[in-house]
Amino acid sequence: MKWLAGTWTSEEWAAWVQASPWDFPYDREGYADALGQTWGAVVGEGYALPMGYRRKGPFWSAYLPFGMQQWGPVGEKAGDSARLLEAVASIPGRFTKVDLHLHKPKDWSSNTAGWAWRGGRLERWTEKPNYVLNISGSYEQVHGGYSKQLLRNLKEAKRHAMTLFEHDTPETLYQAFERYQGPRYQVPTGFGPAIRQAMYHLLHQGKGAVWSVYGEGNRFLAGAFFAFSGNRVVLLFSAVSEEGRETQAMAHLLNEFLVFAAGRWTYFDFEGSEAPGLARFYAGFGAELQTYLRYQRWALL
Repeated sequence: MKWLAGTWTSEEWAAWVQASPWDFPYDREGYADALGQTWGAVVGEGYALPMGYRRKGPFWSAYLPFGMQQWGPVGEKAGDSARLLEAVASIPGRFTKVDLHLHKPKDWSSNTAGWAWRGGRLERWTEKPNYVLNISGSYEQVHGGYSKQLLRNLKEAKRHAMTLFEHDTPETLYQAFERYQGPRYQVPTGFGPAIRQAMYHLLHQGKGAVWSVYGEGNRFLAGAFFAFSGNRVVLLFSAVSEEGRETQAMAHLLNEFLVFAAGRWTYFDFEGSEAPGLARFYAGFGAELQTYLRYQRWALL
């Protein structure tokens, strides 16, 4: 395998994505380009493992850009664990720090979860949580998998006046996030521009939509950006106000979207969280835990 810094053709990349055993919006070349980061890939026959890269002083690093949950590999051999291990071993040695989140091959057998020395470098593999709901059947089938708590939340939402709006802008959604959730989280520098750029790119390509719920007096309660990619819908980004939390507006919004989405796509990807509360919320829709991989490598020189 060899390192290529963007020297493939768009046709080649599209062919790799088309041949992949999975379909994520992050893997599209246009999506990665929209984030405005310098990126390349370790490439072999029928295989490519992408990553962002940068230099700070004398040190080079390979990383996952903001706006992505997991990225690659792509290609007809992307589901092969042996190829993945070969690809990470081929990441250029000049990268003294590597931190990537990757799709997990079906034949993956867990490597050590702890740090280990290999080839003079410290590295480790870990698994990250993600929640995915099968929506290939009818809405009634999806609804039949709801937990009792979710059904109570939806009943609570019905007690409040809510209006669904399907044409908000990514800017409106992100401003709501900054206002209502910014104080709760440490948002990394660069995240805001990246996620807005990603949302606008997907809207321009006809591969995304913003749905929002408002209360009386046009008060924002909850909103979400849904990304469409092949047979998968991804909950790419969301925001909820304090009033929205109290009135279960997000549960109402996601339920309304699933009424629309059931039978149109095969999977609804919640972009799972390590936060226990969010994990329970996603699982309440009947979503199953499907982990992805994190690979980290450190070297002094």
